[in-house]
Amino acid sequence: MESPFDNNVCSLYLEPVLNNYYKTYQNIITASNIPPGPLANLIARVNTPRLSTFVPNESTTTCTLVVSRYPCNGHSVSGKNQNQFMYVEDVPDVIGYLEKNGYVIMYNITDMAHKGRIEYTNQPSKRFLFSFYYNSTNASLT
Repeated sequence: MESPFDNNVCSLYLEPVLNNYYKTYQNIITASNIPPGPLANLIARVNTPRLSTFVPNESTTTCTLVVSRYPCNGHSVSGKNQNQFMYVEDVPDVIGYLEKNGYVIMYNITDMAHKGRIEYTNQPSKRFLFSFYYNSTNASLT
């Protein structure tokens, strides 16, 4: 049986990750899934170590989907190039890219989530930014 719910919705988060190469924490933009459309080429898989040894039942590493500044086609990338990832100051650029490439940002749901303090994750350090979906009809108009 096919679910009536649209699984093409993607959410972006601001998430702290430990960069093992530079031994620093970085707040990078991460994705809930690889969305359809051109953004999929900018989503990279990164193995990130857990943030704290004090959090019980957390695995030692996690595969995190990050928004990359450069095309990577879903492959893993390294943290050696600090300019590889998108950060909080890049949110306006990400929104511009999405709107220019046929994505529809779900402003009403995003506003409701922020005002109602809805947590979309069980990780308190991971902050919800917004949700969006790909509209191939809009993409052909740009």
